[in-house]
Amino acid sequence: MLVYDSPAGRRAARLVEVEAYLGQRDPASHAFRGPTPRTSVMFERPGVAYVYFIYGNHHCMNVVAHLPGVAGAVLLRGAEPLAGLGDDPRALAGPGRLGRAFGLTVSNTGMDLVRSALHLRAGEPVASRAVARSMRIGIADSATSEKLWRFAVRGSPGVTR
Repeated sequence: MLVYDSPAGRRAARLVEVEAYLGQRDPASHAFRGPTPRTSVMFERPGVAYVYFIYGNHHCMNVVAHLPGVAGAVLLRGAEPLAGLGDDPRALAGPGRLGRAFGLTVSNTGMDLVRSALHLRAGEPVASRAVARSMRIGIADSATSEKLWRFAVRGSPGVTR
């Protein structure tokens, strides 16, 4: 679950779709060419946020998921609202929608997603047979476009279509 305990109240969502990015071994990763001022957080400790702005309109969040010195992250692609986000089951289907609902900006980059107001929390386990694997969305690079690094809960309305 992604949870934000804000002064205005709690927002919470069940994560139902993610994509893996393998840093310098993955041409589709923002960290492929090594650390830059924008991507250096991806080479630091796991469990922190890497938020980027895309298409001049959307903030998308990755969770750093490798040990320090080795870039890797998981993009949060879709979720189902649980608290403080309305009851439209499709409202968080897509990384931009998820970012908007949680008020994410690039200033959230580096935020500790274990110990801060915006944090990840364990939810109900999902049976492996309920998780679909597929190609990542919007990846054109032939070296990685066919990798099955997108994971989604089958049948969830929070999954990108």
